[in-house]
Amino acid sequence: MKILPHPQPLSTWRGEQLIGLKYFPILLLLLFSINAFADGGMYPINTIAKANLNKAGLKMDVKDIYNPNGQGLIKAVVQLGGCTGSFVSDKGLIITNHHCSFGSLEQYSTPENNLLEKGFLAASQEKELPFKGMTCRILQSHQDVSEDILKGTEKITDGVEKKNIIAKNVASYKQAEALKYPDLMLEISEMLPGKSYVLFRYFLIKDIRIVYIPARNIGEFGGESDNWEWPRHTGDFSFVRAYVSRDGKGTEYSKDNVPYHPQEFLNINAKGLSDNDFVFILGYPGRTFRNQPAEFLNYQEQYTMPYISDLYSWEINTIKSIGTKDEKFMIKNEPKIKSLANTEKNYKGKIKTMRKIELYKARKEEEKMIADKLTGNAKMRFNNNLRKTDSIYLRLNYFSNRYLWFNNLYSECKAVSIAQNIFSNTEAYKSKKGDLAKLKKNTIQSLREYYRSIYVQYDSSFLRKMITDAKSYDDINDDSGYWRFHAFGPFLSIYSVPVGANSLINSYNKSKILDSNYVFEYLYKKPEKLNKTKDPFLLFVSIMDRKHFIIDSLMTLYKAQLDALLPEYVDLRMEAMGQDFMPDANRTLRLTYGYIRGYSPSDATYCSPFTTVNGMVEKDGAAPDYRLNSDLARLLRERTYGNYKLKDKEDLPMCMLYNTDTTGGNSGSPVLDANGQLVGVNFDRCLEATVNDFAWNESYSRSICVDIRFVLWTTSKVAGADYLLKEMSIIQ
Repeated sequence: MKILPHPQPLSTWRGEQLIGLKYFPILLLLLFSINAFADGGMYPINTIAKANLNKAGLKMDVKDIYNPNGQGLIKAVVQLGGCTGSFVSDKGLIITNHHCSFGSLEQYSTPENNLLEKGFLAASQEKELPFKGMTCRILQSHQDVSEDILKGTEKITDGVEKKNIIAKNVASYKQAEALKYPDLMLEISEMLPGKSYVLFRYFLIKDIRIVYIPARNIGEFGGESDNWEWPRHTGDFSFVRAYVSRDGKGTEYSKDNVPYHPQEFLNINAKGLSDNDFVFILGYPGRTFRNQPAEFLNYQEQYTMPYISDLYSWEINTIKSIGTKDEKFMIKNEPKIKSLANTEKNYKGKIKTMRKIELYKARKEEEKMIADKLTGNAKMRFNNNLRKTDSIYLRLNYFSNRYLWFNNLYSECKAVSIAQNIFSNTEAYKSKKGDLAKLKKNTIQSLREYYRSIYVQYDSSFLRKMITDAKSYDDINDDSGYWRFHAFGPFLSIYSVPVGANSLINSYNKSKILDSNYVFEYLYKKPEKLNKTKDPFLLFVSIMDRKHFIIDSLMTLYKAQLDALLPEYVDLRMEAMGQDFMPDANRTLRLTYGYIRGYSPSDATYCSPFTTVNGMVEKDGAAPDYRLNSDLARLLRERTYGNYKLKDKEDLPMCMLYNTDTTGGNSGSPVLDANGQLVGVNFDRCLEATVNDFAWNESYSRSICVDIRFVLWTTSKVAGADYLLKEMSIIQ
């Protein structure tokens, strides 16, 4: 493989030079689609032998990474909530990202002692704090179960019926497996739609504790200004620890639990890497959609991502506005802001790159090329598949904003969520169907969380926005009027609901269902009477719930129909191209490899693949996101970097850039050198690479990690936590 020391910018990429601008998009998509990536590809662990890793630069035996009959490095890699982590000691110490553990400090923070800002270090194992709600799972084994899952579908031609049979087979197979492995968590993952299914068995640890989370102006230096950007100067790392019962069970938190002793943990390379050095990553990437048809890309680009990014932008600004006058509210919502902002910028980055490279148009041309290449029955089937897909997306697009509106209203507006939970509960009691005791218990559990988190000023502002938005969805072309919201005017007034946005919002002070004592009293005694209160929020939900149910049901049906068409679509694409495709990421363990490498995001601009702490000093004070930590600043002035400094100058390495294939879920993934030693902790991608979920390309797909040398130096010098370094196996 030819290594390019300075990859060309997208506008002058070599594919364009070879075939000319006119046909560049088609070649681009063909390269995106096939298995033969330049350096990209998220290889399922049982296929890594196909990656030719030793030829690419790996210096260890592939079996030492994954060995079905042995240990391997995969035993050191864990799924930590929605992130990845890795064991770095034999005492259950896990390294992951700051942004993966940052939110855990909210419950321990007050305006007087704001740990979200200050960070936290446990002086000893006894001082480690419970990471409430966090779990860690470790892959134990897996097996292909495709034959069993597809049993009974061989002669089924209806896609929805086939999907239902598969779902039943999955449920029954998992139930049988649970009897064999009662102590393990079991998941059956679809690797290729309607074709390939793998059973994964995990050991689940429920007692995770906070060890060291750096101060926010280290772990989040640059904030949203630098998020999804390069160059980066962010110390995005943290340490947590896994605990189990004394007999090795993954039980809930207990003071009697002991540190977990992993079967494998990573050695650390503190010597560093250079430009074009080989690296690989193990992790749990979330979801990619590279085998989807063109209309899926259009649906994301034109509907889903614009709606969500705009809504999240409004939420962030509103929370910040309220937070300037209420510090407790701000502390509570800091993790939420970070999550919203991350998605908002990610989606805007995807939209920008998709439009820049004309991804939808290119996929359309690829589909035309495939149709031209296929012959006979295969050609007819492919064209028929596309016609059905296009027809379904026309309907899906029509209801998209309404569907997204309902989903976000019901999940974000706590007054509506409370009303909807009560309404569903009382309706079930009236029908006398189902396990009513279990229903009551679940309803009360949900309501307690809603009452705990409701903040009237924000909640009412959100409701006002959603009502205003809904008015714009009235469709003048809908002659029946059935699908019109007629949002909060004459239509709803028929049902005695207060007319207009302000009338409903003013009900926050009058609503009985927002009084938890009142609601719980009736839920325990006479739940069927709650709906008779004529509460305005209950009336609102009783009217809107029917429309929500219809739209949700239709969208569920459309998506099921599309899912049912996808296996044939993928099959025929593979037939036309004469090869298999890499399965889309689906939160299962994957390996990706590449090289330390810069890139050119635009004409006459080349970005080096390394940054140093000097960049933090240069940025300090330039914007609110650039506030250099005072302890760190003092140490930087002293320039006492020891063995962690760069070879050729008195500077400390900070972050690295490389062309591996990553996506959401790879946050916290270990970046490993050719010998399988830890050299960094993956935390982000460049803005152009947010489109990785739909397409990967060498020219602009770049991922970012914090250099392990900065991690070690900060843990030792800034935190004074040398006891943690003594746990680790560090190669100087």
